[in-house]
Amino acid sequence: MKKILIIMALWGVFAGFAGPGLGAEEKTLILGAAAGWKAVESRTQVEELEGLRPRGVLALSSAWTGTLAEGAEPRAAGDTRETLALYAAYRNFPVPESALDLVLSFDEGGAALFADSAGHYRISVNAGVQRVGDRWARYGQGAAVFAGTQNDQRDPLVIRPGPAALFNPGRNIRDFTLEFWLYPANMENGERILSWSAMDNQRIFCEAARNKIRWTFQEFFSPPEFRGADRRSAGMGAAGPDAAGTGRRRLTVFLESRSSLVPRTWSHHMIRYNADTGLLEYLINGRIENMIHTTPSHGEGGDVYTPQVNRDGSFILGGRFSGMIDEFRVYNRFINAPGRAALEPVSRTALELPELAKFPRSGGRIESRVLDLGETGSTVFRLEASGGRFSSLREAGTRRMTVRNIYAGRGNFRFPDDSALRFFIRVGEEPYRFSQSPWIPVIPGEPIPVGSRGRFVQVAAAFYPSGDQETSPYLEELRIVYDRNEPPYPPSLVIAQALDGAVELSWRASPDEDTLGYLVYYGTSSGVYYGQASLTGQLGGARDSPIDAGNRTSLRIGGLKNGTLYFFAVAAYDRVGTRAEELHPGAFSREITARPLRGESRMARVDQ
Repeated sequence: MKKILIIMALWGVFAGFAGPGLGAEEKTLILGAAAGWKAVESRTQVEELEGLRPRGVLALSSAWTGTLAEGAEPRAAGDTRETLALYAAYRNFPVPESALDLVLSFDEGGAALFADSAGHYRISVNAGVQRVGDRWARYGQGAAVFAGTQNDQRDPLVIRPGPAALFNPGRNIRDFTLEFWLYPANMENGERILSWSAMDNQRIFCEAARNKIRWTFQEFFSPPEFRGADRRSAGMGAAGPDAAGTGRRRLTVFLESRSSLVPRTWSHHMIRYNADTGLLEYLINGRIENMIHTTPSHGEGGDVYTPQVNRDGSFILGGRFSGMIDEFRVYNRFINAPGRAALEPVSRTALELPELAKFPRSGGRIESRVLDLGETGSTVFRLEASGGRFSSLREAGTRRMTVRNIYAGRGNFRFPDDSALRFFIRVGEEPYRFSQSPWIPVIPGEPIPVGSRGRFVQVAAAFYPSGDQETSPYLEELRIVYDRNEPPYPPSLVIAQALDGAVELSWRASPDEDTLGYLVYYGTSSGVYYGQASLTGQLGGARDSPIDAGNRTSLRIGGLKNGTLYFFAVAAYDRVGTRAEELHPGAFSREITARPLRGESRMARVDQ
């Protein structure tokens, strides 16, 4: 009795170690590491980072990559007032919707339909400008695509002000903010993303220079005595004196980003101006890149020069630029960026500035595409994951940033600073119905719960930052460990004996232990097994191909036509379910032939 108990205990330990499918050969499907992350089809707030590990890892993105909020509907075309109100509320800045001077969302159905939904500017689009849909757009339903050159020498997209526009000729502008999302293809020197030009050499340029962005405000800011002066007597020259003859000239200022811009990546750009202090700031992804004061010394103090618009001014987007632009907007206020931590998204059509913390409080998520395990009835045993967490830290006493990388290896990724990774899986036989299946939460290294059988699998991971939003978990590798449920091996030593109007088949049993039976296939052409009863209508026991022989190793097929050469093959099967239609046949045996003849018996044999 004691020996029996010991054996049972050892068997329990072994069975617990082996998990489901004891005796099955484990296979592994790998995402990440050397295999790369191509199988990850959906990423929200997650990007691939290099340098943390020998291969690229997935981690939270510090740039906003949000999607349409759950349950939100795209805005209706022409619903301008509601769109502006939602946008202002979404941005959570204390200004009314009237602060929006220009809104180009590029969400219309085609490039020719691009329009200012604020209604202050007229838009002209060259045929060379294209539109992409929401899959590529930064926000909303589309983005504008620029090819970098215009063969007909026309400007790609021109924005001309109307009477109510902030940049209408003769306006003395106080505060303003300009923002857009940018996706450069190459970032070559001299690429001009945006320009504004007016009479008498008054210009604004935004262009690429050594992988950075350089802003030029040429003769754009006028001294205080210009305000209220008669424009017609003010000279209006490039550097001419004002009407009072003070001799002070208009001001030209430059701003350049300190960091380089990465091609083929969306980034948010904002230039904003405060007329009270003369502060002009440039921000990329919510971070201040550079600033200057529009005073003669370019610092604080002294007379503040403010914008004054000359005649015939217009914006040009993508004049010499290759890439995409989305959500181009102009405001008549100096807009503060409150950060998205306090915001509740209402729609993907509303643009949101990056928050001040490095990573989004809501975290991020990845989902793989539906992956094929190769055979029906496959069993997923477990997920295995490896990775760690990292944070960017400023070195004491310097402006340099360093990365703190804590590699955790394999584990469940619940860290002391509250950063975490959570994993989910769903398995099924039909890949097109996965959206109707619930996600099952799993812990890496532990057995998958019930419901893990099927040919297709999809995995997901949720990324959560630390409590201070400065640390992100990262995923280096994700392994799906499974049993492919290979079908039984085909039988060998197949023998066919031709009879009068029939063929007698026999075979050696398949060596697979889980073999439940055999299917016999036949037909009148090699490799084409669509055999049916004889043309005379005398069935004589004949059935349509394939014939389920059960667990027998021989079968007589009658009702065949004498003189006709028949081709036969046998396959072993197991089952993936309890229903008869859920048979799981394996490969065919080698093909064998027989020709029924009256009054004659002939035998053919094939060794597998």
